[in-house]
Amino acid sequence: MKGLLYKILFFSTIAVLLVFTAQTVAPFAHFEPLNGVTEELEKPELTFRNYANGSLQNYIDAYLREHFGFREPLIRYYNQFLMSCFHETNNENVLIGKDGWLFGQRYVRNYYESLMYEYTDDTAKMREVFETEALRLWKVQELLKEYDIHIFVNITPSKDVVYPDYLPKNRTYLRPDGLHAYDYYKKRFDELGIQYIDWVPVFQKIRDSVDYQLFPKLGTHWSNIASAYAFDSIIRYMEVIGNQNLVNLDIGERFQSETREPDNDLELLLNLASPIKSPPNQYAEVRVIRDTTASKPYFTVVGDSFYWNIVYNVPLWETFRKYPYWYYNHTIHGDENYKYTLDVDPEKELMRTDYIMLTYGPASLYEFSSCFLPRTLLHLCYDKAAIDSTATEMIKGWKSDPEKFEYYEKVSKTSQTSMDQIMRKDAMYLLRMHPEDYFDDLKGAKLPASRNSNLKTLRKELSAGQS
Repeated sequence: MKGLLYKILFFSTIAVLLVFTAQTVAPFAHFEPLNGVTEELEKPELTFRNYANGSLQNYIDAYLREHFGFREPLIRYYNQFLMSCFHETNNENVLIGKDGWLFGQRYVRNYYESLMYEYTDDTAKMREVFETEALRLWKVQELLKEYDIHIFVNITPSKDVVYPDYLPKNRTYLRPDGLHAYDYYKKRFDELGIQYIDWVPVFQKIRDSVDYQLFPKLGTHWSNIASAYAFDSIIRYMEVIGNQNLVNLDIGERFQSETREPDNDLELLLNLASPIKSPPNQYAEVRVIRDTTASKPYFTVVGDSFYWNIVYNVPLWETFRKYPYWYYNHTIHGDENYKYTLDVDPEKELMRTDYIMLTYGPASLYEFSSCFLPRTLLHLCYDKAAIDSTATEMIKGWKSDPEKFEYYEKVSKTSQTSMDQIMRKDAMYLLRMHPEDYFDDLKGAKLPASRNSNLKTLRKELSAGQS
C-alpha cells in the first residue's frame, strides 16, 4: 500500500512536470496577459561566444522567469493569496489603505514626507529648481501674451490629499521636513501673477457633499465623472482669460456602469485572480452644447496621466480645432502628424496654438512642465540661427578642451557616429534644458529683452491659413 502511494506521487509529479514543460515549450493553453510594463525577451540562441563567457545560462534563466508554463494564472493566484490572507500586495507601487482603498506608492510617500528625496536631499537645491521653473513660466506667459496666446496651469487633485483618512498607516517615510512642490509653486504662482486653476482645495471642500465619487476606490486618478465636471469649468476659465466664447459642455444624467478605464488601474496592476469588491462607479455622457457663435481654438496640453480621463470622456474633436496632448512632453497624442515632441518644429507649434494648459498633480509637480518651459522660452527669444550659432560656439570650446575632446572621440568610435554629430546633439540638448546657462538675457527674474523676430510673421501666416 505504501509502495503504491509512492508510485502515485512519483508519476503524478512527473505528469505535472511534463505538463508544465509542454506549456513552456509549445503552449496549448492561452491566458489573459498580465497587466503592467514588462520587457519582452527574445528566445536565447546558442553561440560559442555566449556559451564560453557564461552569459547563455543567465539569459536562459531570465527568459524562463518570464515564459514558464502557466505563468499568468500562477502569478495571479499567488497575488490573490497575498491579498486575501495577509492584506499585502506583490507590487511595490500599489499600497492598501483603510477599507481596501488602493493608493499609488508615490502619492503615499509624497503625503507623509516629500518626493523631493527622489531627486535630492538638499532643500536649497530643490528650492532653486522650483524657483527657476516658476520664473520660466512667468516669462513664457508674458511673452506669449504678445501673440495673444494664453498659457495656464491646471493643478489636478490627488487621492492622498483628498482622502487622507483612507491612507495606509505610515511605517516607512520618516522625513516630513522636505520641501513640497505643491506648496512652493502655489505660493509663487500667486506672487508672480501666473494664471492657474487649483483643484486640490475644491475637492477637499466638496468631498463629503457631492453624491458621486471624486476618486474611485481602486484607481489612481480622479474619477471619470469628476474630471468631466472639472473640464467644463476649465473651458469656462479659458473663456475668461482669452475673452472669447468657446464651445461648452453638457454633462448628462449620471448612471452606473461597468468600470471604465482608468477607474481601476491600480487593481489591474495587482494582477489578481478575482476582482476586488468595490462600490459601483458612476458615469455620465458628455456632449457639446451647439453654439454657432462659439470659437474652436487650437488647444495644446502638456502634462501627466490625469488628463487621460478627459481624453476618454470629453468629445474634444467637437470642442477644439486641434487638441494635441503632449504626454509628459514626450509622446504626442491627438495629432496624426507627430509621435514625439522632439519631432515638431517648436516655432510653428507655438505660433499655431491659442491655449496651452500645463496639467500636473501634487506628485507630478516635481517634474513640472517636463522641460517644456525651457525649450519654449529659448525659442520665444531666439531664432534658429542664433541657437545654432551658440551651439557651434559650444562645440568649438569642447574641441579645444583636451579632456572633452578625448571623451567625444571615444564615444564616436564606440557608437560609430561622427564626433560633430554627437557634439551637436549634446549642445542642442543642453540649450533646450538649461538655456539660461548660455544666454545672459534669460537669467534672473526680469523679462528678457530678446525676441525671436520670426514669430510675428509666422503667427500671421498660420492664423491666415486657419481662417
